[in-house]
This record gives sequence, structure tokens and C-alpha cells, in this order.
Amino acid sequence: MSDQFDFVSVKKKPTIHYGGRSVSHLLQMQDGSKKTIGVFLPSEQALIFKTHVNERVEITSGQCLVQIGEETEYVLYATGQSFVVPMNSQFKILVKEVVDYICHFD
Repeated sequence: MSDQFDFVSVKKKPTIHYGGRSVSHLLQMQDGSKKTIGVFLPSEQALIFKTHVNERVEITSGQCLVQIGEETEYVLYATGQSFVVPMNSQFKILVKEVVDYICHFD
């Protein structure tokens, strides 16, 4: 597995949520697929994100607690792990340390 993406276009303007607690950049891949690469910063409250397509969130560094859709339990995800959120759903993420991630859109 490569630690970089080659031949991509990157949107210069970041997407910023929750007053800067979540910052990401959109990547347009050579095959037309899209990803975001970003960071979650520590927060006392869960950050909530809604999905419009299937999303796979890959944790590239750090760890966080995630609650997907209607689930009642939070699950711990750490470096090298990923979680999937179905389209038209949501996830809540609790972050106590800096978390780097890649979101793959299906």
C-alpha cells in the first residue's frame, strides 16, 4: 500500500467544519473518483457528519471513538483501521487527540 496519491487534482480551498475542528481537502483521482484527506482536532463534544454516498473513513494516524447511524455504542478506531458509513446516514466522532484521515467516497 502506497503512502501517497499520484496524479490527483487537489481543491485549494479546504472544507472547514466545527470552527476548524475538522479540516479537509478534496482530491479528484485520475480515474474520476473522489476522496478527502483531512484532520480532526480534539473536541469535548462529538462532531456529527451526514453522508450522501457510502463513505469509508480510513484512520491514518491517531485514534477516535465513532458511532455510526442508529447504533448506540461508540467503537474505537485507530491508525490503520477504517469504518464504513452507509449513504444517507450519519456518524458521530469523539476525538481526544489529533486524528488524520482519508475519506473514500463510493
